[in-house]
Amino acid sequence: MRRMTVFLALACACALSLAGCAKDAQTSKDAAADNTAQAEPETVYEYPAEDAGPVLEESRLGYSMTFDPTVFTLDDTGEGSDIYTYHTAETLEGPAYIAVQSYPDMDAQTLADGLALQSGQDGVAVQDTYFGAEGLGTKCVYYEQEVNGVTQALAFYAVPTDEGSLLVEICGYVGMPQQIEAKFEETLGTFSLN
Repeated sequence: MRRMTVFLALACACALSLAGCAKDAQTSKDAAADNTAQAEPETVYEYPAEDAGPVLEESRLGYSMTFDPTVFTLDDTGEGSDIYTYHTAETLEGPAYIAVQSYPDMDAQTLADGLALQSGQDGVAVQDTYFGAEGLGTKCVYYEQEVNGVTQALAFYAVPTDEGSLLVEICGYVGMPQQIEAKFEETLGTFSLN
């Protein structure tokens, strides 16, 4: 009987000790939460739900395009350009984005000629091609350049509009994962002028 009393006393002491530890731990968590609340909030990109579905962007620049918000973030700069950045948890070797810029005072041919010249590379020429959902006749400039050990692939489509042109810039890199290329193609395939 004496052993049973000692055992019960030890069990009660352990239970009280554990309850006290749990209370101290909760107090520590509450204090840490208070300190975190007072610290500067950290900006963290929140990914949309997997089933968010495609989003139709009807831009003030005069085009529309459907994109997947689970992989692209749209930055409307307010300065005549929209930037769709490929943004997921995977680590990329270089930048991957689509940018659309308005050039109201420049026709597509002049814009494309300037881009070919700006590349600084021999052999970069303007090509006539078709682009987007409606097969718009465009001027295309493509070249690759080495940046920080990564070979960037740049494609520019100068799309004629009623007032000048729109430039669609596509930036990726050589060896970019196929699923990113597929998302680019899917998105650009919906491009149309308003």
